[in-house]
Amino acid sequence: MMDRIDLTDKGMTVDKAYRDQREKGCYEFVLEKYKDPATVYSWMVLENRIIASVMTKLDCFRHLQDLRRITEDDEFKYTYDLNKCRAILNFAALCPDVSTGKPLPLMLWQQSILCKVQGWRQPSGEKRYTRFIMSVARTNGKTYVTNILMVYAYLVETDGKYNQDLGYIAPVTAQSKKGYGYLQTTFNSLSEINAFKKEFKKKDIRPLDDVVKSPKNQNKLMRLSHESGKLDSFHFLFLVSDEAGDDKSIAKIKENNGKVTSGQIQTDNHQFGQISTAYPDSNSYLYQDERLLEETMQRDYERLLDDYLCMVWEQDDLKETNNPSTWIKSNPMLGLNEKKRKAMLTSLTSERDTFMAQGKLPEFQNKNLNMWLQVKQNTYLELDDITKSGIDDCPFDIKGRKVYIGFDKSNFSDDTALVFMFPYTNSKGKNKMHIIQHSWIPLARSQNNIVIKERQDNVNYRESEERGFATIAKNDYGFIDDDAIFHWLMDYVTDNELKVLFFNYDAWNTSTFVMQIDQLTDWPTQPVRQGTKSLNEPTTDFRKQLMLGNITYDRKDTLIQYSLKNAILLVDNNGVKVDKDKATTKIDIVDAIIDAHFMGMYHFSDVNPNYDDKDKSPFAGMSNEEINDHFKNNFSF
Repeated sequence: MMDRIDLTDKGMTVDKAYRDQREKGCYEFVLEKYKDPATVYSWMVLENRIIASVMTKLDCFRHLQDLRRITEDDEFKYTYDLNKCRAILNFAALCPDVSTGKPLPLMLWQQSILCKVQGWRQPSGEKRYTRFIMSVARTNGKTYVTNILMVYAYLVETDGKYNQDLGYIAPVTAQSKKGYGYLQTTFNSLSEINAFKKEFKKKDIRPLDDVVKSPKNQNKLMRLSHESGKLDSFHFLFLVSDEAGDDKSIAKIKENNGKVTSGQIQTDNHQFGQISTAYPDSNSYLYQDERLLEETMQRDYERLLDDYLCMVWEQDDLKETNNPSTWIKSNPMLGLNEKKRKAMLTSLTSERDTFMAQGKLPEFQNKNLNMWLQVKQNTYLELDDITKSGIDDCPFDIKGRKVYIGFDKSNFSDDTALVFMFPYTNSKGKNKMHIIQHSWIPLARSQNNIVIKERQDNVNYRESEERGFATIAKNDYGFIDDDAIFHWLMDYVTDNELKVLFFNYDAWNTSTFVMQIDQLTDWPTQPVRQGTKSLNEPTTDFRKQLMLGNITYDRKDTLIQYSLKNAILLVDNNGVKVDKDKATTKIDIVDAIIDAHFMGMYHFSDVNPNYDDKDKSPFAGMSNEEINDHFKNNFSF
């Protein structure tokens, strides 16, 4: 029986897990039997013979563990077919590169991609991975690998089949034309190679400007774009979504991906590949999938998403920007040879220095180091800080705890948010704040339809409601019911015996809800003016505390992550406050957090923000001796 390995456990890392299993001799049989590129690459990465990121190591660890499962786990249904690996590699050896017109020797990491995509199989013989992600920094040969997979699917996997749909899709027409142009060039080059001439002539394969098709079998490989969105009628045997991380078409890509996968359900041996470099906006559909698969791979013992392959080459830390020796993590082409390494490093270093001088370093980190960042202008919080603040469980029982409450009320399409900010001191004596939130989602501006609302905002509200982080409007008009929020809050505070230190709210908000709090509770209330002068200090202090690791929240709460990621800074002569860059971007939770922090930031200090000079003692700051001297010298008789 295989060990239960959970890489989310405290003190456990993928390196440690691999060493533990290796020392037990768990991989001896695997490494003896499988000598293909994917297995060799995985071994070299985990042995640290190749410098690699944690995400790459997770993929490699998954590969080796699954090879063990073939013989050690009776419930594991997949196999690894070395003949399929040989077939795709032999094909790749004949496939010309679009730049040179000749086949190029593939590096080990590129060969490993082809082997994993094609080699893993279901009991039926169909491909195991119905979906896969391949993400790597710019100019690292992903176009060549993509072309090999696309052409192989059309020429080999459709052999003997009729009326098969294959596709290449990009966000907009201009992008799809460029990527498809490479494919068209590849097909034209193959048609001149002796090994393929007969096949092209026999099937009358025609590489046209928008489609590669054969009148003999009606199989077609189409050029498509997300902006057109015309995907409903297709049942793709194989489709590649290029630039899948695009952040200008997030909602459209999400919708179209759903059309693709639903259309593939009854297509045998189907596969959907997402190819991309990281993009500025981490609300991207691809980023969400990468994080989901990262957690899946960390929980090795679970058999979730077993049909979804994730291959990501990225940097582990922003600090590596200043350490070019680590850039091979996101730029595996640096491992080609010494000449290539020197030339590429020189170019990358020059690019970094140029972007740094222009004040645009995040753009270099984003595209050339394949790191998801918040690189929008005036971004409030760094994505890395937001991610690191998420924890699996609340570090204490909230029952009987002191709490600061922040409230932000909706206006028709905006969400309403209540934030609970709990001060606590961890086991190391460090003062922190833990945040719990609950949001109410209106549907009044979405035709009272949650599906429309989710597409407008690009947020999965139904999932958040199932997890207890949100309540979706249920009345006939889709409005938020103030009474329902009030009763929910009263029940939450009462059931958990919370000690409310302050209830803070937007000073412009004079709703019935706030009046109920004032009149029906004994909580101290504090209206917070929403100008930069009032919000400057809590806004800057919250960012500082998050950067220092003094803020925590439940990482399963995607609403709070979404809100934190989308807040930008509005700056004027009086200071700063948070804002949003478009109407459908939701930052209501951040607004409520800042309201709560307006008073909460003083919790661990000796400062009283409501201090009044009238209450000041005339002897403040004087010692007992000084007070005695004062009376003796000024009131002697």
